Amino acid sequence: MTHTTRRAHRRALRRGVTDFPALLRSSRPGIHFTALITATVLTEPDSAHDPDLTANHIRQALRSAAAEALREQDPTDLPAARDACNRHLSTPHTTANGIKVTAAVRLTLAPDDQAAVNELLTAARTQGINDTLESQRTQALAERLAHPAALLAWLLSSSTTNLAGLPDDKALADIAQRLARYPHSDGEPFEVQVLAVVRDFFGQFPRQEQKRMLMQLLADAMRGARQPAHADKIEELLKNTPNPASTFPGP
Repeated sequence: MTHTTRRAHRRALRRGVTDFPALLRSSRPGIHFTALITATVLTEPDSAHDPDLTANHIRQALRSAAAEALREQDPTDLPAARDACNRHLSTPHTTANGIKVTAAVRLTLAPDDQAAVNELLTAARTQGINDTLESQRTQALAERLAHPAALLAWLLSSSTTNLAGLPDDKALADIAQRLARYPHSDGEPFEVQVLAVVRDFFGQFPRQEQKRMLMQLLADAMRGARQPAHADKIEELLKNTPNPASTFPGP
């Protein structure tokens, strides 16, 4: 084979493995990726090779490798799919006739596939909003009824409530306590979650003098943490809160 013929074979092979198309399945049924793949030949083919046949082997090997990389990729996250496919094709692959190649890929979605992805994203966004609103409504109801008196008032507000079948005080307290343990949303700020825990903790002490003692302990802890202004606010609340012990008449 002359030098000219060898160079012509190389050019023909390069043309055959540059920007060749591939239609590849995604993780979503019916939605495909559209790819343009360009190969880099690492093994010099035999001088007598048929460039068209060699290019065909390379295209088959790289299409199979790209399909393997994209089978579990979600088309709603196209950048991640591109990275995964390019990472997989950047490692050497061997064709059926023993030629080692790597490749780079340009991955897109055809208009119909992009429209399907847009519908998926819209549906997921709508479902997410509905789920969030329903969770917020349920959580708000649980918080509102996490006290026996509030629970009783809610039961009495229903026109279908059978007054004879109302739960007793113990049952109301038990139900309210369960509602107080309703899990809070992970999206809530940490401070809000802490306040809910503190509120539930104070609720475990029904007597006013117990609550006053806890508030004094909280004020002392704030002073220990060098936050006297907050401690002063707690103590001001204590002054404005009636002390049952002081309401009993003297001897």
